[in-house]
Amino acid sequence: MDKAISWLEKACRIAKSKPAVKILYGYLLLKKGKLEEAEKVFEELLNSGIDNNSMLQAKSNYALVLWKKGKLKDAVKMLEDVFSNYKNTTIYGSLGYLLILDGDVNKALNFNKEAYEYNSSDAVILDNLGYTYYKIGNIKKAEEIYQKLIGLNPSFPEAYYNYSCVLKDLGRMEKALEMATKAKSYKLSYLSNLKEQELDDHLKELNDLISIKSK
Repeated sequence: MDKAISWLEKACRIAKSKPAVKILYGYLLLKKGKLEEAEKVFEELLNSGIDNNSMLQAKSNYALVLWKKGKLKDAVKMLEDVFSNYKNTTIYGSLGYLLILDGDVNKALNFNKEAYEYNSSDAVILDNLGYTYYKIGNIKKAEEIYQKLIGLNPSFPEAYYNYSCVLKDLGRMEKALEMATKAKSYKLSYLSNLKEQELDDHLKELNDLISIKSK
C-alpha cells in the first residue's frame, strides 16, 4: 500500500490528473490512517469542477473522513445525500455500516435488508445485515446470514469476530473461539470500529468460559 500511495502521489501532481486517480489516492491515505492528508485531498476535489459522477464518489469517501473525525451524523447525512443520486454496492456497504454505528437499529435493519436485495453476495453487505440482526436480538437470523458470509471466505476480521459473538450467544463456545482466532489472523483496518483490545478481551472471555465448562 505504501508503494501505491507513493506512485499515486506522483500521479496527482500531474496537472491533468484524472479525478479517479485522486479519489483512489485519498482513499488509500484514509485506509492507512493518514486522516489529515486524506481530508485535504477530498476537500480539494469537492471544491473543484469535477464531473458529477466523480463528485459523488469523492463525497462518499469524504463521508468516511467525517466519520473518523468524530462527525458521524454529518457522515451519515452526506452518504444519504449521495445515495439519493447514486447507488452501488460500496455505498450500500458504507452507509449500512454507519447507520449501525449511529444507533437506530430499525433504520439500519431496513436499509441493510434493502442492500441485501441489491447484492446478496457482497461480504460487507452480509456482515452489516448479520450484525444488525444480532444487535436487535434476532440471533437465529444473524446465524443464518453469517453462515452464508463465512462460506464466502471474507478477508476482513469483523466478519469472523461478529460471527463469533453470535456463536457465543448460542452457547457454541468452541466454534466461537475458532472464529475469534481466525479474526485475530487478519489485520484490522483503520476503517473499522473494531479495536484490537476488544478482540483480545473477547478471546480471553471465550477461553475462560471453555475452561470453566471443561472442569
